[in-house]
Amino acid sequence: MKPFSLVPVFKDYLWGGTKLKTRFNKRTEASPLAESWELAAHPDGDCRIANGSFAGTPLSEFLRKFPESLGSGRASGGGLPVLIKLIDAREPLSVQVHPDDVYAMRTEGGAGKTEMWYVLDREPGAFLYCGFERDVSREELTRRIADGTVTEVLHKAPVEPGDVFFMEAGTVHAIGAGILIAEIQQSSNTTYRVFDYGRRGPDGKERPLHIEKALDVARRGPACSVPPGSRPPVILPGSTLRRLARCAHFSVELLELSEHCEYRTDETSFLSLLCLEGSARLVEGEWGFDIAKGDSVFVPARKGSVFLEGRGTFLLTTVPDGEL
Repeated sequence: MKPFSLVPVFKDYLWGGTKLKTRFNKRTEASPLAESWELAAHPDGDCRIANGSFAGTPLSEFLRKFPESLGSGRASGGGLPVLIKLIDAREPLSVQVHPDDVYAMRTEGGAGKTEMWYVLDREPGAFLYCGFERDVSREELTRRIADGTVTEVLHKAPVEPGDVFFMEAGTVHAIGAGILIAEIQQSSNTTYRVFDYGRRGPDGKERPLHIEKALDVARRGPACSVPPGSRPPVILPGSTLRRLARCAHFSVELLELSEHCEYRTDETSFLSLLCLEGSARLVEGEWGFDIAKGDSVFVPARKGSVFLEGRGTFLLTTVPDGEL
């Protein structure tokens, strides 16, 4: 089964901006444009196939017909296990936390949410919150949520392009203003808001918080500072490949393509390619198609290789099988 490009799903959350349109050529009337879901088969957003024999088909429908395209390992059973986004935070996001699989299944009937961020760009002085500076008790956290001082005990991390942050489920966090990121996460849209700066939604009412659930799932201590499974770059003929993170839910690599690359695939997992800079051509014999900045490509699980020719930067995502 051949690879194909995807049509993204757009989200106009109130904290979004315009950079996904100006920097990644996302064409939509949505304003502001906060998120572009580049790989999604979720009830809240389902990409469509952009080219090939299945053009126009919702990705979820394709995966129901061809579940083997997800792979035979951890990716199999239960639908697409990851969701990949581009995020433009013109304003800060709420301080929030996501549940793990056990809590989410019990209370929400779905998956939890561990995620990884790759910083694409930032305004001067931009920062994000990830975890706490020190251990805090449930009582102190409850009090600080009530009096609006929770950010005083969160770890404030300045960001630069190329930075990687890993947010295990239960990590209290917030993307700050002026940050453009790529996010790889479990396929979940469950978020418990802890603090939201008193902002009001389109209905004029303050957006709801989810304090009790947040207190149940929050890890009340410092977060992991080094993404799990990260490895130094490997220099290959025509490209450089660096693993950014690897956990039970996803494995993410950064491909710097200077001329050409052969990336080997197998039956255990699909492969997602997201073009962050430049362009390339995906080639299979006499067949192929062009990939531009902002394009997302799905490669069904199979034993073989993906050939890329061009110059650009790509995020490659798979679902691990076996030992981490």
